[in-house]
Parts: sequence; structure tokens; C-alpha cells
Amino acid sequence: MSYLDDVNKILGGKKDTATKLDKPKPQVKILIVEDDPSLSEMYSYKFIHEGFDVTTAPDGQKGLETAISFMPDIILLDLMMPIMDGRQMLRKLREIPKFKKLPVIVVTNAGDIESMKETQRYENANEFLIKSNVSIDDVVKKVKDWTNLV
Repeated sequence: MSYLDDVNKILGGKKDTATKLDKPKPQVKILIVEDDPSLSEMYSYKFIHEGFDVTTAPDGQKGLETAISFMPDIILLDLMMPIMDGRQMLRKLREIPKFKKLPVIVVTNAGDIESMKETQRYENANEFLIKSNVSIDDVVKKVKDWTNLV
């Protein structure tokens, strides 16, 4: 008698129970581009806890490089950063055909309503959130909405 036969006998003759495994659901990959280390760490921790595959970048230049190598399903993007700001990164990202429709949620404290509209119109941001007006749970919900995880 084989090991599987023993397991099946113990399970009451359910032959497929021990041999069929559900494939794990692939993790949604999120790239967090944020220059504030404490915010980056907080977002990372929260999204990892929510089951996301998380990678971070401290500025737009690294964010663009990381997007190309990591191939995220969604990007959380700050605007005011050193080296390359979020608008420049988003503009360059949208020039790459495979990133034209990638969901990008801008989360920033910079800007007024007009600059938000301008970023959405010209750089094609999908969502624009003001950090001081949203909780981390609100940000997670928006990301889940865009990645169909609700």
C-alpha cells in the first residue's frame, strides 16, 4: 500500500483530496515610488500585510528603472521627489507601449486642483489622492479597486 493510499484511507476514501492542490493565486505586484522613507516603509508594510508583492523606489529615476524590471500591476507614485519627480517619471513611463494602460495612483501633498487635473490630463494618472486627506486604508482600497481585488 502506498503513502497516498494510506492518506486516502484515513480521509475516508476521498482519492483526490490528497493529490489535488489548488494553485496559489498570483500576487498583485505593486511598485511604491516614494522618497519619504517612513511613508515608503509604512505603505510597504501595509501592502505586504494585504498580500501584495511590493517593491519600492526612492525617486522617479529609480522608479522608472524598477518599473521596467519589476513589471508591476499598479504603481503608487509621489510627485515631489529628488532626481526625477513623479510627473517626469509618469510622462516617460507612458512613452513605453507596455505601460500606457498601467494603473498609476498619484499620492501626494503637492498641488492644487488644477495641477491634479493637469497631471491626470497630460501624464495620464488614473487616480489622484492627497496624502493629508486619505488614510492608508483608503489608499489600499483604491489600489484594490484598480486591481479588481475588492
